[in-house]
Amino acid sequence: MAQWRQEDIVISHFSHPYPGHELVKRHYTGPFRCDMCCEDLSGAGYGCSAGCDFAIHDSCVGYSQTFSSPQHEAHPLVLIQTRQDAALLCDVCMGHCAPGSFLYRCPPCGFDMHPTCRRLPQVVRSARHTYPVHDLTLIVADGCCAACDKGVGRASYYHCTTCKVDLHVSCAATASNNNSAHEAEIALQAEIVRSRIAAQGRRAALDLLSPSYTVRRKYF
Repeated sequence: MAQWRQEDIVISHFSHPYPGHELVKRHYTGPFRCDMCCEDLSGAGYGCSAGCDFAIHDSCVGYSQTFSSPQHEAHPLVLIQTRQDAALLCDVCMGHCAPGSFLYRCPPCGFDMHPTCRRLPQVVRSARHTYPVHDLTLIVADGCCAACDKGVGRASYYHCTTCKVDLHVSCAATASNNNSAHEAEIALQAEIVRSRIAAQGRRAALDLLSPSYTVRRKYF
């Protein structure tokens, strides 16, 4: 059964469609969904104190409304909310952007990025690389992964400028040991991407079975 526990922290946030409504810190358990990233919400988050069916992750609260990304240096990215009928892909991880979710966009270029993808570290090292002491830099390119020998077209890769090889984000995270802080960080962010893709697959299956499927939130 979906539940939340309220805490004594109140904020205002630009993502709420009603600017006058404040958000209250809560701890969520059960099938809730974040109205900013449209991913499952469990644990720390914020909900509307006025009783609106609105909730966001604690981590989503901190996203700035503009963002200069090394993945797209031409222009700053602006945090916008997509339309309910939009079918868009993230130009970093190539995952789908859920309709109605927030994403970072470059209006002149049409470049889109999940907010969670901005947290990927720019430089890492990986035990999956032939030379683990080489720094790998996050780039967007038409690459082919040296670890799994698969390419997914234009996507995000960790690139070794010395060896001229690319690794998928998830492949770079798969290491023989995970003692490095770099490896721990990339493993966490790779799990975010994998979880998003898995959740999208589950929602697509539910939509096929019942096009009117919605997540119902109950408050106690």
